[in-house]
Amino acid sequence: MSAETDSNWQAALPASQVVDLGLHAVTIGDHKLVLLRADGQVLAYRDACPHEGFPLSVHGEHQDFVIMCRKHLWEFDAATGEHISRIPRPQCNLQRYPVRQVDGMIEVDVGTAPPPTLVPVSSIRPV
Repeated sequence: MSAETDSNWQAALPASQVVDLGLHAVTIGDHKLVLLRADGQVLAYRDACPHEGFPLSVHGEHQDFVIMCRKHLWEFDAATGEHISRIPRPQCNLQRYPVRQVDGMIEVDVGTAPPPTLVPVSSIRPV
């Protein structure tokens, strides 16, 4: 791994602080993230519901295998970030960041994240 690539990895918090069914707000530079543990692994997503940008760390809830934004009841698969809907809407998925654990510390690769986007309600076809 090159030094340039490795420099994108930034320490977030100790792995022991990421508990089951919790949503943990972390800011790394300009990146506002939410960390969670799903199916035994730690995951990082942009701390914003793609619907209207409300922070999941404030308005979100993690139950079983689902993250729900309580603001408008949007639901996401906790392990993949995929929006749960009868119609696949990839533009509505959570924006995921790569995560690794080094010496008990969770690190997030903030250099590979896609640019933030919000999904205008008018762009979502009714079911």
